[in-house]
Amino acid sequence: MILNYTLRDAEEWAAFSGDYNPIHFDLQHVRKMGADQLSVHGMRAMLDMKRQLSATLLAAPPEHDFYVFSTRMRRPVLCQTPYDLQIGGNGKQITGELLDCATRQNCFNSKLAAGRPLELAACNHQHALTVAEVMALCQSFPGQALEATQAWSFFDALLFQLLVKSPATLAALTTALPELQAATLIDVFAQIPVVQTHHETHFSARLFTPTALFEPEDRLYYHIQPMLIIGDRSNGFVLRTVIEARTQRHPLLVTSVTLKTWPLADN
Repeated sequence: MILNYTLRDAEEWAAFSGDYNPIHFDLQHVRKMGADQLSVHGMRAMLDMKRQLSATLLAAPPEHDFYVFSTRMRRPVLCQTPYDLQIGGNGKQITGELLDCATRQNCFNSKLAAGRPLELAACNHQHALTVAEVMALCQSFPGQALEATQAWSFFDALLFQLLVKSPATLAALTTALPELQAATLIDVFAQIPVVQTHHETHFSARLFTPTALFEPEDRLYYHIQPMLIIGDRSNGFVLRTVIEARTQRHPLLVTSVTLKTWPLADN
């Protein structure tokens, strides 16, 4: 499958996520950073990978109750650049690569495989969205959120959005970088160079049948674990953060995100 992302793809993801990082929209800003082209958000490019991996898996009825999607992100996915999305494997493990058609360089590779049962961490405080709020967010998702191959991808994208907008994740980062002037991590992304290096989603196979997920009065409950921060200003920081979600009756998914900042010059 050949994919070629455009500014419209970047705009659709931004409309859903609220992330208007200039590296996706401002060519002058990108050139100041030493690059030549706009890039599409890695989470947007992952939507196509997730859909194709799921379609291959769902060619037969799922055999397991839980699955794990994992991605290693190696280089930016540029706009106006043809990419070859290659899918392989069998019902036990489906793999995918996104390759630059011209250079054959690997932008990211992913895997979808059976996983262990979900065990959510105990927590004293959690947030909740109503079913109506979740359905409203479906409307701006750049895909078909209630389609079998895309529902878990929607919830994964939703958790990513909740994660980067959370005051708790920002508070953890400002302990390492107190000079930041930001309301959310999205503001941080626009101020300092940050790249996503790894993404993992451990989810229930119930997400392959989205119409049966919720009772009318149910909620989507979610909890963000404390952010892990390692590194220093000279070498850059590695940030790992985890968000978990469930319904009243069942665990649904756990999303783990690893980010890395560039080395930061001291003022």
